[in-house]
Amino acid sequence: MHRLKRSFLFLALVFTALAQTASEIESDDVKRVGTHLSCQCGSCTENLDCNMSSGQCHFCKPARTKIYKMQRAGMSDDQIVASFIREYGEKIFRPDPTSSFWIVPYASLLLGGVLVAFVLKKMLGGKRLVPAAGPVADDNDPLLAKYRATIEKDTD
Repeated sequence: MHRLKRSFLFLALVFTALAQTASEIESDDVKRVGTHLSCQCGSCTENLDCNMSSGQCHFCKPARTKIYKMQRAGMSDDQIVASFIREYGEKIFRPDPTSSFWIVPYASLLLGGVLVAFVLKKMLGGKRLVPAAGPVADDNDPLLAKYRATIEKDTD
């Protein structure tokens, strides 16, 4: 009976020593490599850091464990990615976004500004506004003097 208990205890210790904890396969180093590899579960289009089924995706969790083991064996990020590409093909590779992506919002703003200016020019017809020209008021006009007197009285 003691022999069975010791064997069970020994196996439990071995499995504990060899098992990766969730924090190890969710580490920043593993995630850094995982961002360059696509999930192959067929349900999503995310990278290996996807949270399908609370992070228990049938493809991602074993792949992250494999990445962790490869990193522990001393492989570089490029070597790990190349290994996955050899195993699954080019479809698994996710390149970094292009560095010129930052230009899109500024180009959109510029294009929108040009469009607004064009529409305003069309609405105004390209005509400049000029002050209205009419007869010059005569200061000696009795009707105008009457209105001025009323205005002065109202404002006092």
